Amino acid sequence: MIAVIADDFTGAAELAGISLRYGLTAELCTGDVAATTADVLIVSTDSRSFEKEKALEITSTVLKQLLELKPVFIYKKIDSVLRGYVTEELKLQMRLAGLTKAFVLPANPSLGRIISNGIYYVQGVPVAETGFAADPEFPAKSSLVEQILNDASVAVVKSTDELSADKIFVGEASTEADVKQWADKVDSAFVLAGAGDFYTALLAKKFQQKNQQQLQLQAPFMYVCGTAYDQSVNYVKAVAEKKQLVAYLSEKLIAGEEDEQWFLHCKEMINSEQKIIVGFDAAQIPAGITAVTLRSVMAKVVKKLLQQNQVKEVLVEGGSSAMALFHEMNIHQLIPVNEFSRGVVRMKAGGWFITVKPGSYPLAEEVKKIFE
Repeated sequence: MIAVIADDFTGAAELAGISLRYGLTAELCTGDVAATTADVLIVSTDSRSFEKEKALEITSTVLKQLLELKPVFIYKKIDSVLRGYVTEELKLQMRLAGLTKAFVLPANPSLGRIISNGIYYVQGVPVAETGFAADPEFPAKSSLVEQILNDASVAVVKSTDELSADKIFVGEASTEADVKQWADKVDSAFVLAGAGDFYTALLAKKFQQKNQQQLQLQAPFMYVCGTAYDQSVNYVKAVAEKKQLVAYLSEKLIAGEEDEQWFLHCKEMINSEQKIIVGFDAAQIPAGITAVTLRSVMAKVVKKLLQQNQVKEVLVEGGSSAMALFHEMNIHQLIPVNEFSRGVVRMKAGGWFITVKPGSYPLAEEVKKIFE
C-alpha cells in the first residue's frame, strides 16, 4: 500500500485521481486512519486551514497512524506554490519516520508552474506577481523559493549531485523531463514530498496508465464555488449574466441569519433547471469577515440545500470549502471513481457523487457544458 498525506482536500483528491489513472484503487479519508484494502490510502489533514500548532498536532496524529500500517512509502502532498506549513510538517515527518533528509518537488511543469534559478514561476510570471499574492491566508510575498519557505535548513538544488547533506532539498524543474529525472534518482532515504507531477512520475516508475470507466453524470447538479480565485469567480459571474442559474448567498445568510425565501428560490431553480451554482458575491461580503467564517456559512447553507433537494452530483471548488462541508455533513470517507481532468476528481460519499477541484485549476469541460 502507498500512503499519501495531504495538507488540503483538493491536493488529496488530485492524487486520488492520478492513482486512478494508473489503475490503482484509492480510498480518501478525512478522519482517523484505518487499514484498507485499497492500493493507495490518501489522508487529508486540512492542516493548511488551521493555526500552526493545531496543524502540526493533526499532522503528527495522522503520520503515526500511517506509519503503523507500514506502507511502501508515504508521499507528502504539499501545495504546488508552497502555501501552508511546508517545512514544519516535513521536519515532523522526518523525525517520526527516522529520516534525516527530505526531497521536495513542488513544481508542476505540466500546469505551467516551474522553478528556475531559485524563482517560482506560474505561466512564466513570478508567483509574487500573480493572483497567489492575494491569497487570504498564505499570500506569496516573494518569488524566491528560499524566501517563501524562510527556513535555513532548506536548499534549492539543480541536480542530484547536491543531495548529500541532511537537509530539506527543493528540486528545480522546468520540464516534465526534469521531474522524471528527479523521480528516477531519489529513494527511500528521503521523505518524498511535492505536487502532482512528482507523484505521477513516482507512480510511472512502477505502473502503467489504464483506461478509466466512462463518465456518466446524474442530474440534478450543484456547483459550489467557494474560492476567491479570479478565474472561477469570473466564470460564475459570466454564467449569472447569461442565465438564471446562480444563487449568490444573501446578506442575511452571510450574517448567520435565516433566509427561507432564498432557499425557496434555490429549490425552484433546481426543480426547473436541474442545475444550480451557489457562490458568494464579493459586493455582499462585509469587510473584516474571515475566510474561515465564510467557509462555515457556505457549508451550513449547502448542507441545508442538499437536505431539502434531491441533488445527485455536487461539485465543490476549493479544498478548504470541501472540508468544511464534509465536517458539517459528517463525511469522513470517500471512494474516488473518476478523474474529470487533472485535480478534478469525482468521489462517492453517502448518497452523493461529490467532485472537488482546486480553485486555481481549470474547470473541466464536462462541467462547463452543464451550464452552457
